[in-house]
Amino acid sequence: MPQFSDDIFLGPAQTFMGVGLRNYSTTAIGGTGSSSSTTLTITSVGFGAPIVAGMYVDGAGVTDGTYITAFVTGTGGAGTYTLNQAINIANTVALTFHGNVSFDNPAPMDLGIGPLGRIYVWDTIPQALVANNIALTQTPTTAAALTLTAGTSVKSVTTTAGVAALAVDVPRAISVTTATAAATTLASVLIANTTGGITFTSQTGLVSGQRVTISGTYGGTGSITGYVNPTTYILTAVTATSATLTTTAGVAVVTTAGTPTGLTYTLGVAPVTMTVSGFDYYGQAMSEAITTSAAVSTAVSGLKAFYVITGVTVSAATGTAITVGTTDKLGIPVRVANVAYVASVKTNSVLAQDTGTFVAADTATATTTTGDVRGTYLPATATNGIIRTVMGILLPAIAVGPNATRVGALGVTQA
Repeated sequence: MPQFSDDIFLGPAQTFMGVGLRNYSTTAIGGTGSSSSTTLTITSVGFGAPIVAGMYVDGAGVTDGTYITAFVTGTGGAGTYTLNQAINIANTVALTFHGNVSFDNPAPMDLGIGPLGRIYVWDTIPQALVANNIALTQTPTTAAALTLTAGTSVKSVTTTAGVAALAVDVPRAISVTTATAAATTLASVLIANTTGGITFTSQTGLVSGQRVTISGTYGGTGSITGYVNPTTYILTAVTATSATLTTTAGVAVVTTAGTPTGLTYTLGVAPVTMTVSGFDYYGQAMSEAITTSAAVSTAVSGLKAFYVITGVTVSAATGTAITVGTTDKLGIPVRVANVAYVASVKTNSVLAQDTGTFVAADTATATTTTGDVRGTYLPATATNGIIRTVMGILLPAIAVGPNATRVGALGVTQA
């Protein structure tokens, strides 16, 4: 059957547009009355009706991450609905509902020349980012899987294969944040030999690969060849009372034994590889390797937009706590290989074009370190569950029409 009313049937033209999920939003008036409750009463529905289960709810006074879990008397319009958490708002609050639902009437175009191009309107209202809504603070002591915990704006789900997983509100990149080190400095440091060996007051929690920044004016006895104020080194061969200094390039450090003075030894992080596994917006299995920062209290954002997360593993001990959460880097739902295909992008109810950051689809064979297969967009204004971002995307013939291909519409196969 035709995908559009003006399609002309002249030959085969399979396309993958028009199937799967779509972003969906509506507005309504409602509230919980004068007391805290998980029952939401809707008195009237406006733009975009009807309401569907799973939609996030936003408005003045509404707690972040609130969504509809079930119908009570409401079936998409006026009536009552059950929320995942109690809120306390008046019955006259203007509310916005948004989420992802299946297409009402999927119509893949198997035959017909169809159009040579179309414009895709990407309309999304993302929830605010949260730095720890996928994995709460944990300090890995070895290579292992992190414990995943659904936080604000993340839902616990079960995949079709029966695997417990977490689903974010919209496809978005994942971030890993390192905290401060278990100990901030090393004390009573002595240079023990000529090969970078040092000793110090017993300090538990140190790990090989951890960074230490030496700063200050060198005095006393002994020496560290090449030292300038400040210099960061890698700690290797670590015990509770000793370690060996190596340059950040992995080169051995030449020293002479002695007791230095005037120096401070500030501990950093051991960078590790965090492997995130899950699925994209279209149910394709995907994974990404994110290298954590060597600096404390620093977040590193991934490149790929995940919709479902099934696991996060760490390659080694970190020497510091880490958390995993969401970013404002949003996954574009169709492949955009060049910014020239972006006809318009606006957000925050501003007529002028948004000045966010666009990253084109990565067209190379996907690996755990390549970019997103469809491209990403980071709005200039932080997401908050209320601000709407709308991007008009020009779809070329490879995405729709007689030459349409799966890769043209959805990008290369995920890895």
